[in-house]
Amino acid sequence: MPKPAKGSEYLKGSMIREVNALINELEDRGVDVIKMHIGQPGVPPSSGLIDEFTRLLKEKSFELSAYSSTPGILELREAIADDYHRYSGVKVSPSNISVTTGSSEAIITLAMAFLNPGDKAVVLNPTYLLYKPIMQYFNAKVTEVKVSISNDFNPDPEELKKAVDKDTKLIVLVNPDNPTGSTLRSEVVKTAVDLAVDNDSLLVYDEAYRHLYYEGEHVYALRYNMSNVIALNTFSKDPALPGWRLGFVVADEDILSVFNRVKQYININPPTPAQYIGLLYIRKYKENFIKETIPLFKERRDVVYNSIKSMLPDAKVLKPKAGLFMFPDLSSYLSRIKMNDLDFSLRLLREKHVGVVPGSAFGDGGALHIRINFTRESTDRLREGVERIAELLRELSVL
Repeated sequence: MPKPAKGSEYLKGSMIREVNALINELEDRGVDVIKMHIGQPGVPPSSGLIDEFTRLLKEKSFELSAYSSTPGILELREAIADDYHRYSGVKVSPSNISVTTGSSEAIITLAMAFLNPGDKAVVLNPTYLLYKPIMQYFNAKVTEVKVSISNDFNPDPEELKKAVDKDTKLIVLVNPDNPTGSTLRSEVVKTAVDLAVDNDSLLVYDEAYRHLYYEGEHVYALRYNMSNVIALNTFSKDPALPGWRLGFVVADEDILSVFNRVKQYININPPTPAQYIGLLYIRKYKENFIKETIPLFKERRDVVYNSIKSMLPDAKVLKPKAGLFMFPDLSSYLSRIKMNDLDFSLRLLREKHVGVVPGSAFGDGGALHIRINFTRESTDRLREGVERIAELLRELSVL
């Protein structure tokens, strides 16, 4: 075969997808796996939404199967603009919205549109696992700011200031965070925005979980500035539509003029059927669906957190105020037997049939942690999942 392109070595493959593939293999053999790994809400989409969309698809099959404009159908962008203003207080228009094929397309498009070889990109460590390898692929110099549970996984504003300089093109923040489950303090967000403005950088603000809050309120970076911030959003989380591959970004028109031009070469338009189901969701089902799911997810969060505290007393764990994830630090256990988080996660899957993601997949700052999705399964199965983690640690003679 021909030699792979330079930079492809950074795209090693997502550990989340690898774990998912192993789970699929087990399930194909009839094994029942407790799924606490993949970042998918543990509820189906609204049944009313699916019913109405099905009728619409039959009635307007041509329109829903046709090409759309690159930034998305105007109706959807109008609905997103109104909806974003309603929740954030930030006045935006359809020209400030570009609809994407999930947030992943947005990340790649941003790298293609704004990164030159040698440009600096600042990310947290640990952080969502797509950012660093994509930026490395485009020959950016990645600077990492370490975060830990000792500060609720919030970066020290002074450390951010040290990391960002005139060579910085992109600053990346994920809030609420994946994998740590943390929410960023307003001081941190404001500092990042100011640094982007002062250094002519772009703050990439990933707010995929902005509606999934159990305590507190989301901090909108766009409240502080429009010219140097691009907010990434998705329909994969609060609407529970991950397989439809739909997202959107909110930014200044000048940023989007470049973004949309580059986007044409990645994907002519976001999936048209998905755009129409997204439109129905925003207009008719969003508010009630969120009201129904938040109490359910909060109950599941509490079950996992309390189970970890009682069954894994030496683990350090943050009780997340938002999002889907918990990120327990198992170093007090794993260091005793000199086992890393990858080997532990694979052994947990093969022997106890519990799927989690090793924390090191999100950066070396996540070593000896595991990422748990606390919304994917029922409370009984989540409790059983933590029991099986404790059971494996007992068998390894560290609990």
